[in-house]
Amino acid sequence: MNSGALRLPLPTRAFLVLAGIFLLLKLLRPVIPGSVIVLYMGFVIAGIVIHVTLRDERMREFADFFIIEPAGEPLAMRIQRWGLLAVIPLLIGWSVYDALRPTYAPPVEIFQRHPTVGEEILGSIKVPGWAAEPAKWSPDAIAQGKVLYEANCAVCHGEKLDGQGPAAEGFRHPIRPANFQDAGTIAQLTLPYVYWRLTTGGIQNQFNSAMPRWTTPADDPEASTLHSHDLTTDEAWKVIMYLYRATGNEPRK
Repeated sequence: MNSGALRLPLPTRAFLVLAGIFLLLKLLRPVIPGSVIVLYMGFVIAGIVIHVTLRDERMREFADFFIIEPAGEPLAMRIQRWGLLAVIPLLIGWSVYDALRPTYAPPVEIFQRHPTVGEEILGSIKVPGWAAEPAKWSPDAIAQGKVLYEANCAVCHGEKLDGQGPAAEGFRHPIRPANFQDAGTIAQLTLPYVYWRLTTGGIQNQFNSAMPRWTTPADDPEASTLHSHDLTTDEAWKVIMYLYRATGNEPRK
């Protein structure tokens, strides 16, 4: 058998390497922030460019694949050529559009999604034993957290936890509801911090988040209704557990 007949063209191999590494980085656990993935992909692209341009025959092979269409060329080769000629411009066009399209995000130095909090405050937050270890989280507690989330939080943060709830479009300043699916949110935070952020809110604080303070009245710490903006301590932890389990993330240690 002619092994050369089974050899993929250089541009196809380069594209498969790019796609494979991108998918690996996206599926890797623990999750990697999007900005880091972009940085890594830049290194990969630079490596491919160096590999192709290091030898003249590779450069000719790469260019000839798109320029020259030999007579009697197999159908599979033509499909690869026209597929790459269609996909590559679309990917470049989308990247440029995504980078240049208008956004409404306020300046990060003014509106901080994850403001700094003192270790003394975080140290005072005691994680209940039943919520401390993700491997031991009860399915019933997570199910209860889902009900509470859908009743109170989904209107802003979305049923898919992506920050795209029905009310999300109403927020420009202050910052939009957090996208919990993003690797830069709860995946980077500890359990005490998430609890502090949930129960502190932002409307009445310096970080100008639109999220209310999800705590019960001081005179009735166990008061709670499904849609009341009031969560007991246990209910708050159940919502947090649901956030992590539904997004496939683990709290930072």
